[in-house]
Amino acid sequence: MAGQRARTPYQDAGPRTEDPAVPAQRSRAAGGDPDRSREARAQRAGASRRRQQARRRGGLVALFGAVGLPLLGGMADELGGPGVGILFAVGAVLGTGIAAALCSRTGRWWVVTGAPLVVLLSASGVEFAANPEKYQGKGLGTGAVRWVVGAFPVMAEAVAVALLVIVVRVVLDRRRPARAAGGPNGRGRRG
Repeated sequence: MAGQRARTPYQDAGPRTEDPAVPAQRSRAAGGDPDRSREARAQRAGASRRRQQARRRGGLVALFGAVGLPLLGGMADELGGPGVGILFAVGAVLGTGIAAALCSRTGRWWVVTGAPLVVLLSASGVEFAANPEKYQGKGLGTGAVRWVVGAFPVMAEAVAVALLVIVVRVVLDRRRPARAAGGPNGRGRRG
């Protein structure tokens, strides 16, 4: 008995007939045009590079939208008068919306949680850079409180816009595969 294997009921049953046969795959050694397969690999590699470049460009645009637009709006407000105002608010909200629309699925968290920080740093940075003599010593603490209080409504609006854009993207992403499933009501053959 040593060295003998026990048979299971599954081995005695034989092959399953209800499973479809798996098609054979052609190997390189079995034939085929080597130049053609090389071209196919080059096309796939080129498509992969183009997708990576598109992702990088989308990331740079999202970064510029999230950080650059609030800074530009704040600088334009400072040139027009003292303090950051409506141009800063529009730039911050629009920039956050653009970043939320262009970010990846994993980047959504960073856009939503980073928006208040970007808004506060942009507002305080522009204000401090425009009037550095005003914020020396005790004036810095008073100015910091004023910056937080003044930027809070813009922070809330930016987070609200980011959440709205992300919810719309999620809803659209969930509907898209349902249409591609092939059924009239979004259900596949088996559903």
